[in-house]
Amino acid sequence: MIRLPRLRPDPGWRHPDTLRAVLGLGVVLAAALTVTAFAFDAEVGAFAHSAEGTTRSLFRAATRLGKSDWILIPLGLAILACRLLPRLSRAVPERPLGRLAARIEFLFAAVAGCGLAAVMLKYAIGMPRPSLGADATAVRFAFDPDYASFPSGHATTAAALAMALTVLKPRLGLVVWPLALAVGASRMVVGAHHLSDVVAGLALGGFGTLLVAAVFARHGHGFVPGTGPIARPKPYPRAELRADLGALARFCLASVMALADTAPRRPSVRNLPPMTVPAEHASDPGLVSVVIPAKDEAENLAILIDEILRALAGRPHEVVVVDDGSTDGTGALLASLRAAGEPVRHVRHERPCGQSAAVRSGVLAARGAVVVTIDGDGQNDPAYIPALLAALDAAGPSVALAAGQRLKRTDGFWKKHASRFANGLRGSILKDGTRDSGCGLKALRRDVFVLLPYFDGWHRFLPALVIREGFGVTHVDVVDRSRRFGRSNYGIFDRGLRGALDLFGVWWLLKRRKRIPVVSEIGGERA
Repeated sequence: MIRLPRLRPDPGWRHPDTLRAVLGLGVVLAAALTVTAFAFDAEVGAFAHSAEGTTRSLFRAATRLGKSDWILIPLGLAILACRLLPRLSRAVPERPLGRLAARIEFLFAAVAGCGLAAVMLKYAIGMPRPSLGADATAVRFAFDPDYASFPSGHATTAAALAMALTVLKPRLGLVVWPLALAVGASRMVVGAHHLSDVVAGLALGGFGTLLVAAVFARHGHGFVPGTGPIARPKPYPRAELRADLGALARFCLASVMALADTAPRRPSVRNLPPMTVPAEHASDPGLVSVVIPAKDEAENLAILIDEILRALAGRPHEVVVVDDGSTDGTGALLASLRAAGEPVRHVRHERPCGQSAAVRSGVLAARGAVVVTIDGDGQNDPAYIPALLAALDAAGPSVALAAGQRLKRTDGFWKKHASRFANGLRGSILKDGTRDSGCGLKALRRDVFVLLPYFDGWHRFLPALVIREGFGVTHVDVVDRSRRFGRSNYGIFDRGLRGALDLFGVWWLLKRRKRIPVVSEIGGERA
């Protein structure tokens, strides 16, 4: 018996080769459209700016849809709920929530990944905003928001979300893509971007999301390879999805209801952190306290403290060295200086706690009304301390921080450029007007310091936190020096997930601030 080969229906446009060709053509077409759009930037921009009245108001409302925070924050909280709740309650099925979490993580990765790529391209290319005029030229790596026009971040975010939802549920594309195009058009109407910026942003968000889906499929995380180059989500029946969402909603509702029991719990004594600094005390208005966080920096401290004492000669001062669990001769060095009558104090951590904790312990222990912070490695030059103090005095009581900004940095290539990029990213998000927040040389008013929220990594965000409290920041350029002895004990902060989480946390604090009006006591004190 002869078996004839089984005939399969022609897949038509679904054939893998066809899909690859279409995807490749789409990439080429998007690149061509972006290049072509440069020629029409002026004409399209003039037409977009001519919108008035209700049309302009609608586009102003649409442009808010392109901000990534309203997307990423709910998605991040949903991911935490899906991943953590099964560990907190056996009533929540872990596997279904894992399937749901994979889809939410895809949405988060698409929007965050494409948005990060857009930010990197913005500052690397340095294209000027339309508001700077037609004569403005690109400034590479300027890390200035005015030179961060290409591509449009709002258009990138809108396209990434639209493509991600289309991949998960193709029918949604009919709804979300018109909204994404409206967001892109709104950026031209409000005068924030050119046509080429918007086209590039839409292309980056769309194709970047397809790349994220391919990565998820390669690792089998919620996606599987499709018949062509486009990955597809794993099957998730509608009935199961509703059941999983119902289980999650019931648990969240039960958790909220449990919050009604707000009776205070008595903390366990063994869990309380040990006291590391003296109790609160009145500050001496004429005294300057110099705080040095240091871990195993005895050789550098021997030179640095002498430089500080000479820089502040003729002015009341004290040097507070916070020994962050050092195992070298730091203690012996400080003991000898104190025995010699030098105004040096020794605050010690029993074990290493990090630079932020060391700075905080030192400032809380300081007796001066003005506190100067300086790194213990000797790279900050104490000769600039008088300039910082003078800048703070000249600025008046409305300014609480004089921040050093490093010039001619002596760090290695990778550390220097990683810090430059991180500072640019931080500045574009927090908008604190500070070029270099990582410089350890700062002068601040101690009474303002005690108002600031504390967290690990806090010292890197002092300008933004001071501004959050309603005070101003002034800046002084300082020249960096090379480390004389040893190596860094605290590492590079602006690297990896930890720095990103801290940046997100500070952004959240800024968004949640509430201005308090002038507070005064009526009637004064009784005699």
